[in-house]
Amino acid sequence: MKLDKGDFPIIIKPNLGQPILLNLRDYKDSNNRLIKNIVFEALIIALPHMEVERILEYFHLNIFIQPVLKCEGSFQERRGELIPLQILEILHLEQTNLKKTTPLDEKNCTISDIKQNLLDLENVFGERNSLFEIKFQIQSPNKIEDLIKNSEREFILFDIVHDIPNQMENKINFHSIAIFEKNWEDFNFIHVTDLHIARRNDFILNFVQEKVNAKLRRVSHKKNKVEKVDQIVLTRDYDFREGFQEEKFEKLRISKFNFNYQLRKFIEFANKKAGKKQLDFILMTGDLVDYTNIARGNYQYKNNYFVVLDILLGLNKGLNKPPYLENNSEFVNKYEILVPIFTIVGNHDYRREHYGIRFGEVRKIFGMTRNDIKGYYDIKFFNYLTALYSNERYLKDYFRYFNPNLNYNLYIGDQYSFIFLDTGPESIADLHDLLKGGPSTKGVKDYQIDLLRDYIRLSHDKRIIVVMHTPPVSPNLSRAKRKKYKKKLNITNRELEWWDLYEENLKNYDGTGRLDRILNLKYQTVMYNWGTLLKIFTGSDKIIKRKVDLIICGHTHTLKEYRLKEAKDTEWINLGFWIFPLYIEVPCEIYTSIYREKFNEFKKPLDLKIWFDVNKPFVFQTQALGPISATFKFTPPGFRYYVINNNQIVDVKVFSLHLI
Repeated sequence: MKLDKGDFPIIIKPNLGQPILLNLRDYKDSNNRLIKNIVFEALIIALPHMEVERILEYFHLNIFIQPVLKCEGSFQERRGELIPLQILEILHLEQTNLKKTTPLDEKNCTISDIKQNLLDLENVFGERNSLFEIKFQIQSPNKIEDLIKNSEREFILFDIVHDIPNQMENKINFHSIAIFEKNWEDFNFIHVTDLHIARRNDFILNFVQEKVNAKLRRVSHKKNKVEKVDQIVLTRDYDFREGFQEEKFEKLRISKFNFNYQLRKFIEFANKKAGKKQLDFILMTGDLVDYTNIARGNYQYKNNYFVVLDILLGLNKGLNKPPYLENNSEFVNKYEILVPIFTIVGNHDYRREHYGIRFGEVRKIFGMTRNDIKGYYDIKFFNYLTALYSNERYLKDYFRYFNPNLNYNLYIGDQYSFIFLDTGPESIADLHDLLKGGPSTKGVKDYQIDLLRDYIRLSHDKRIIVVMHTPPVSPNLSRAKRKKYKKKLNITNRELEWWDLYEENLKNYDGTGRLDRILNLKYQTVMYNWGTLLKIFTGSDKIIKRKVDLIICGHTHTLKEYRLKEAKDTEWINLGFWIFPLYIEVPCEIYTSIYREKFNEFKKPLDLKIWFDVNKPFVFQTQALGPISATFKFTPPGFRYYVINNNQIVDVKVFSLHLI
């Protein structure tokens, strides 16, 4: 359905990338009986000056939720019966005062963000620009209770289905409601980042497979030559398992990654975890797509946002066309994800055009050699300048089908506040990093700083987890730096390793263990408001004086962990320019180690809580689910899995691809 056409009002929130989590326990008495109707609020966008009565006509007897009960089979076979919704009230939001003279409340924070981003773009929802809030009531709460009891999970996902009068198609907000039956003092979530989905990923892998098959056919009569052909692309398969398969690192490094397939395998993993009641939601922190437009494919897809959508929903288009001709299951979207997802965008999501896989050493992020991709060409011509060009207008289909907010918050239970913060497109102002292949992003705007402060204030005494794409700190460990500190740290007979810079090891060098005194940690990070952001995180901001607990991020495709501390003595770093050195102040102390291992060292929960609160905030940067890093030490694609018991993070596990 084309959402930039027509005159009907559209539900823009909740949606797939920002669903509403409801808990049946909030509607029950002490005897576990439902005593209240289940209600939720939705955000509507309508034509200007459309009367309330006209808007209600479009929804009266035409709005439903539909449960997603199975992950495979035909799309409709997976879904249960439509459950009608009743409209309770409607509120016009245009009259809300959004002037930044006083802190905003929850609702105004959300609307302020939409006004700053979505409504500034032309033609996202056609001429619609008038916002309304509608409160819905679910008509059959007992039916939902029975659905959860009969499932293997603690929750059920629901689509919102709007049967728009006089329209051929329904407007569906997929996976936009998740109804739970659980105690939110204990929960589990996954942080996954840098998916880099693109239609051509399947075609690249198909090209490499066909190339190997052609070579095997040529030498099939000579057994010794057949044995010399590298067949890993034909025989390899993956599974996500805890830790790293270090004995197979070299094979993994060149095992021809298909980022689309890695998301398909992740969906299978996530569904199994949810089936064991060990996963409640997923955070996807940007670079959902590699770029927006289709570079190579069968043109069943308007752009790569629809490719992501179909993989998540287990839908397939063009199965009679390449690369499906040999019915290779690697290219088929077999499973629909059955776990609620919360999304933000990354720098690649702002890009329109593709980059060339044969350009420079780009092939390395796919785990491919020059010979693997020799002869591969995209249908569209690669232009280096257009590949780097970013703009907010390329997010239109993200706003339409995933999430209307770039910045928002999420409360989990009584004790956790997740604050989602957009870090923007790539910054050409930091040309030094961009040319080195490690782009910084524009970072956070002034209005986002205000929003962040408001969200922290509104979190009160809850634990705060900030969710962002670009890391707040990231090291530039150049060859010169490696050589310099290898000598200073008296390392002989081996290369300098990242663990040499752990705070417990670095203390032997200068007695402090501080990483900020050694490395430039503003490489591949946010360009604007960097210092203000770090001050807010460490509780040294003049306006909002409290530390956050954890920052989770991605962007560089590497696995790193830091802790930040308010600095009494600040350091000044040179950003790396050679002719005219530019120095900036680092407003906090920065340390690194494997902090996730500390969670298992404490036998008593109180000891863990004290250690965590003394040393927070932590920055946990996660490797990509899609590409590998072309510049840092190899880390197989993967994600992090968080375990919260009694409102305390008690375990953080890293999962990665294993060859099976």
